[in-house]
Amino acid sequence: MTQQLWNSDTLEGLGRGSRVWFRSGARNWEQATLQSISKTTCTVAFDSENGQGAGKTIEANISDVLPANPPLLEQVPDLTTLSFLNEPSILHSLHQRYIGDSIYTHAGPVLIAVNPFKRVDLYTPEHVQRYVNRPAAGTNSSGYEPHIFLTADKAYKQMVANNASQSILITGESGAGKTETTKFVMKYLAGLAGGTGMEDRVLETNPILEAFGNSKTIHNNNSSRFGKLIEIYFNRSHAICGALIQTYLLEKSRVVHQLPGERSYHIFYQLCRGATAEERVDCLLPDSLEDFAYLSQSGCTEIKGVDDSAEFLHVKDAMNAVGITSERQRSIYRVLSAVLWLGNVNFEAIGDTDAVQVAQGASEQALGFAASLLGIPEEALAAALTTRKMAVGGENITKELSLDVAIENRDALAKAVYEAQFRWLVNQINAALASGRASATTSLCILDIYGFECFQENSFEQLCINYANERLQQQFAAHLFKLEQQVYEEDGVDWAHVEFADNQECVDMIEARPPAGVGLLSLLDEECMFPKGSDSSWAAKLRHTLSRHPRFSFNPKVPGDAFTLHHYAGPVAYSAERFLDKNRDALSPDLVQVLMAASVELVVAIAGEMTKGQERSRAQTVGARFRDQLKDLMSRLDETELHFVRCIKPNGQQKAASFDAALALHQLRCCGVLEVARIARAGYPTRYLHAEFAERYKLLLPEGPAGQKEESALEICHRLLEHFGVGSEFHQVGRTKVFFRAGVLGQLEDRATRVVRSVLMLQSNWRMVVKRRAFLRARAAATTLQSAWRGREARIYVGELRRQHAAATTIQAAVRAKVAREEYLRSRAAVVAIQMGWRRCQFQKRASLLDNALKISAAKRAEEEAKLAAEQAAIDAAQHAEQESYDALKAEFGVDGAQVREILVQWRDHGSEFDKYLAWAAAGGAAAAATAHAAQIAELQSQMQDYSEMRAYVDQLEEEANELREENMALMEARAAALTNGKSNPGVIAVIASAGAMPLLNDTTDIPTSARSEDTVSIMSYSDSESAVTPSTAGQQALRRSRANGVGSIGAGLASASPAVSFGRAGPAGAVAALNAEMEKKSALFDDDAAFIAEVHQGISSAPTMDPHVEIERLLYKFKGWTKDFKGRIKATQVSLKKHAASVSPLGSQGNGFFSSPRASAGAVGAAGPQQGVPESDKKTARWRKFAIVGSKSTSTRFEPTS
Repeated sequence: MTQQLWNSDTLEGLGRGSRVWFRSGARNWEQATLQSISKTTCTVAFDSENGQGAGKTIEANISDVLPANPPLLEQVPDLTTLSFLNEPSILHSLHQRYIGDSIYTHAGPVLIAVNPFKRVDLYTPEHVQRYVNRPAAGTNSSGYEPHIFLTADKAYKQMVANNASQSILITGESGAGKTETTKFVMKYLAGLAGGTGMEDRVLETNPILEAFGNSKTIHNNNSSRFGKLIEIYFNRSHAICGALIQTYLLEKSRVVHQLPGERSYHIFYQLCRGATAEERVDCLLPDSLEDFAYLSQSGCTEIKGVDDSAEFLHVKDAMNAVGITSERQRSIYRVLSAVLWLGNVNFEAIGDTDAVQVAQGASEQALGFAASLLGIPEEALAAALTTRKMAVGGENITKELSLDVAIENRDALAKAVYEAQFRWLVNQINAALASGRASATTSLCILDIYGFECFQENSFEQLCINYANERLQQQFAAHLFKLEQQVYEEDGVDWAHVEFADNQECVDMIEARPPAGVGLLSLLDEECMFPKGSDSSWAAKLRHTLSRHPRFSFNPKVPGDAFTLHHYAGPVAYSAERFLDKNRDALSPDLVQVLMAASVELVVAIAGEMTKGQERSRAQTVGARFRDQLKDLMSRLDETELHFVRCIKPNGQQKAASFDAALALHQLRCCGVLEVARIARAGYPTRYLHAEFAERYKLLLPEGPAGQKEESALEICHRLLEHFGVGSEFHQVGRTKVFFRAGVLGQLEDRATRVVRSVLMLQSNWRMVVKRRAFLRARAAATTLQSAWRGREARIYVGELRRQHAAATTIQAAVRAKVAREEYLRSRAAVVAIQMGWRRCQFQKRASLLDNALKISAAKRAEEEAKLAAEQAAIDAAQHAEQESYDALKAEFGVDGAQVREILVQWRDHGSEFDKYLAWAAAGGAAAAATAHAAQIAELQSQMQDYSEMRAYVDQLEEEANELREENMALMEARAAALTNGKSNPGVIAVIASAGAMPLLNDTTDIPTSARSEDTVSIMSYSDSESAVTPSTAGQQALRRSRANGVGSIGAGLASASPAVSFGRAGPAGAVAALNAEMEKKSALFDDDAAFIAEVHQGISSAPTMDPHVEIERLLYKFKGWTKDFKGRIKATQVSLKKHAASVSPLGSQGNGFFSSPRASAGAVGAAGPQQGVPESDKKTARWRKFAIVGSKSTSTRFEPTS
């Protein structure tokens, strides 16, 4: 093997089945499985859904294939433990950990922090306490996952243990999370070493520095636009006692210009949105921040998810915490507003000259606001912006400025004022944190600075930033070399031949100064000293002076001022445009003088800061000053123990769970992580303890002779190395560890993997054979047992099946009989219900006819009564005439009329004697009396015939009423029984409901109209007050009827009535009709209530407070009571009918009639005369008798002969 083996990854030692990486693009790698290999080519198979190496197979150039680490090492917490430290392996390991939210990974002494762009559960108090309880420095921390808390804890505990200052260097690209990582370090240290109150002040500096030094960029919503070194001091008790903040390279050009989609510094937007009404008036702020030209030019004034007004309150609280008074805060806000108003100052040419003046209108107002806020005269500010005073030949002259120069002068003033205020603010913070600095014994520095930058257009700022990263990388490489040297010396490993490459050439090319050499910055300073120096002339000098430098290049075919520097992270193309102006950073002395004369204390202090800057500018340029700052920074870091944190941005869209491999690889190169791998490959990156190495790989050794004593771990290590022919140039055995060159252990791991894979295959096959034999034996035995058992179970099953079949037959027979019986009973009940309904319909027809007949009879009776009334009047007149005759007799003969009537009565009482007298004394008048008697007898016979017919008709009505009662009673009892026996059976309820709601027959042609209308009313209404009813269900009708009658429960309509019987004017037919009507009404009520209960039970109608079962029992109870009462009233009606029939008999009340006393008849005739009054009396008597039979009252006919 050659030295090349550990300087790069090769496929030597790998075989079929080894995992490799294939370069599928300029920056893309895919994992595959090696199939075959030759000197220049190899065959690889890609992975697919079917497994590793089961996809497409291609033949590739061996230079496009790199070895992959075994799965065991894919997610190791330290990248230097990987067998192969190539780029795809490092990227793959970081990606796998990032997917699992393990955003921290070690790369030797470096902590890699990948920004998750989401909240992760890694900063809880439990996590903090876990690292706080970590043992003291010097103990093994391999059991702890990589974390920023672990790095901070190591730094603090090493400071305490060694009493030596520490430094944590946090670098990374914009948006990689440097600021948040710095906050986590400060919070952890404040919690670990707090207690004095100073830690709160230190933490409160973050909101202030972020507001004044951070802004939104395209790549980051909270990008730090300056570098800072925070030095935290600790006293003898190792508690925080003070701090010092040093800033680097504030991007002041952002005050006056931002790219589209970016913002200026946060404080401007926070002030405009969060200032109170009083502050807005004091600072002369407009209603909208878009009125300021400096803030509206980029088209972006808001950050999604950020409340600028709330952040402004945090800034105020932070200023109060660090001791900045309210009056000074007011002055700060006024200066910020003045800077913004300066951006609204525009200029216009004076006539046709190049001279300019402040434009009239809004620009003059903006100038006045800016001058007022700064406390300077408006005229003086306008003159300083548009003119410049110069001393020429001992005389002072005023030079008019052109429009472009005036605009540059205005922007330079705004930038200078903001930068000076930022420096003043940092000084105020440092003064507030310096109270306990005198008691400090150690310190811990936190460096948060730009990462390496490479854009499409790179200028002076990018050169300074990349220069700082070159110095930090040089410091980083030296520190790694020192650590490596320490590890080798502790384990007794010879490291003299290990060489580490550094970037000293690139650093010298930038910062070299005569006489040691000529560097880029020295050439720039030299060109700035020439009045006519330009960017083009400086670029030409660069090309001439550095043309042969290995780190400098340019394209001579392309005209222009571009040049390229080859940094450690890669080449960067710069444009020389405006390099000289940015390096000079000149500000008109007239503007400084105007500010020095301001009436505001803060403005004077800011002018003092600007004066210091001007003095430094005359002595040093920006580049030279920055070079000195870096030199001081490196010297300060050299005095401390270093800890490195590299922040990585996984994607450019700031999205969670997205990993851009090409972007991540570029950052790994820029931040030096790949340099760590390069340095590790140059030495012995793979290290194993003796016992670990022997335990893992001893299975690759052949078995020793029987009876050989057990070997130690170190002896096994030597045997392994000798067995596999690993030369001494590829490994070294230390006191506790075995050190390997890069890739060597990967070959051993690959062999071990293949051996283990073969052993597993043999073992699996042998286990398969053993298990299969056992399976076959078990299956044969199980088949025998199963067949016997199934036979037994089948016999038991058949016997049980027969028994069940016999039982089922018996049950089925009984069930079928029961079903048939129930079906028969239901059918019979339905037939009975239908028959009863039909009979009821027919009876209603007959009852209607009877009612109509009675009504006609009543009309005739009324006519007869009218006639009788007239006859009664005639009789009364006759009686009056008779009385007058009595009075005349009394007057003439002195005989009283009463005595005459008594005599007549006596004569009637002795009628038989009167008959004999007639036969003896008046033979001539007997013939006439016989004729009259014959007419009366004929009339009596006619009345007897009428009575007989009426009696027969009443008996027929009584029989029909009894029959109807019995039928209705049977129907209602059947329904009640059905409800009682099957009240929960929906079929029974349906039959009852259908029977109870059966309509009348439609054939009513023989029934009078009045009868049909009465039937309709009696059936469709529940009270006499209702004249029209809307059709509805039986249940709803019952409920409506109950409410109309004032009854609140089912069955209320069945209440008992009085059993007294009174025929009234309607006579016996009316009594029977009343009973029939009551029967119909009660039957309808019962049917309606039963149907409603059925509807409630089936859920058709809603009655939340009703219990159907309780209402059924209540309905049956009331039905039985009414039935008993109704039977009694029917019996009473029968008795009354009989009595009425007897009372209207023509013979029943005529025992003392006309024919019972011949003597009375003779007396009457004799008194009246033989030929007077008989025919007229006969007519009246006949009419009275007819009236007695037909009328409704029981009257007896009384014959009163007339005079």
